[in-house]
Amino acid sequence: MRILIGYNGTDFASAALDELKWAGLPEHADAMVLTVAEMCFATVDRDDAARLAASAAERIQSMFPKWKVTTSSATGAAAGEILGGAERFHPDLIVLGERVRSNGSQNIFLGPVSQRILTEASCSVRIGRGQPWLPEHQTRLLVGFDGSQGSEYAVRSIACRNWPADTHVQLLSIADSFVMGSIGRFVPQMSDAVIEARFASQWAETLASESLGLLTAAGLTASLEVRMGHPKHALIDYSGEWRADCIFVGPHCAGNSFERFLLGSVSSSVAARANCSVEVVRSSHSGL
Repeated sequence: MRILIGYNGTDFASAALDELKWAGLPEHADAMVLTVAEMCFATVDRDDAARLAASAAERIQSMFPKWKVTTSSATGAAAGEILGGAERFHPDLIVLGERVRSNGSQNIFLGPVSQRILTEASCSVRIGRGQPWLPEHQTRLLVGFDGSQGSEYAVRSIACRNWPADTHVQLLSIADSFVMGSIGRFVPQMSDAVIEARFASQWAETLASESLGLLTAAGLTASLEVRMGHPKHALIDYSGEWRADCIFVGPHCAGNSFERFLLGSVSSSVAARANCSVEVVRSSHSGL
C-alpha cells in the first residue's frame, strides 16, 4: 500500500497522524509525508516545511516501524502541490487532517485544500479527525451502503485491512424517502409505512448479504441497519449516535432523481459535515 500524507503542523493535522494507529493500515507500506509552504495565507514558513515533514515522518515511523517513510516539501498552493505529488507517487490513499468543531456543533464545510483534493484525486482520500476516545473502545466503522460499486468497494477495502479483533462494521442502508414516495405513486401499496419499511429492509438485506459475509470472513463483527431518510443526513446522525470512528463511503457522483437513492451522491457532504474521520474510497483500477 502507498500512502501520501499531507501535513502542515497544525493540531488537527497532528491528530490525523495519531489516528492512523486505528485506521487498519498494513504492517508494511510505503508512505510519503508532504508539507507545503503556501504562497498566500501561509500556515507553514518556507524554511520550516522540510523540518515539519521530517518530524511527522519520525512520528509515523514510531507507530509503524516497518513502513518505508519518506518526506517531501514544496512551495506553492497546497492542493495543487499535493495533487501533483500524488501524480508522481501514485498513492492508494491520501490522508489529510481537518478540524472538529469544538462546541459540539456540526461541521459545515471542508477546508478548500481538502475539498479540492477530495474532488480531483484519483485514489481514495481519508479526511482524518482525531477523536479522544479512540483508544478506549472497540473500533467502529460505519459504511454508507447501497449495493453500488462504490459501496461494495468500500466494504472490500475494509475487509482487506488489518483491524483489531473486536472491530465492528455497521452497514447503514438508507431508503431515500423521496424515492420511496415516487415509487408509491405507481405502486399504491408502497404508500403504507409498514409495507414501505418492510420493502426497504428486504431490499437492503438482499444487497448486503454478500458484503456481510465478506466482512465476517475477515474476522470482523458486521451488521446491517436500515433507516428512512436522506443519506447525507442519516449517515451523519447515525455516526454521532453510534459514536463511529470513521465513515466509509463510495465516491461522489451526479445527483439526478435516481442517484439520490445512491450514497455516492452525498460523499462530499458527508466528508464535510462529519465530526469523525471519513474515507471516500475509490478503486484504483476502475477510476472511481
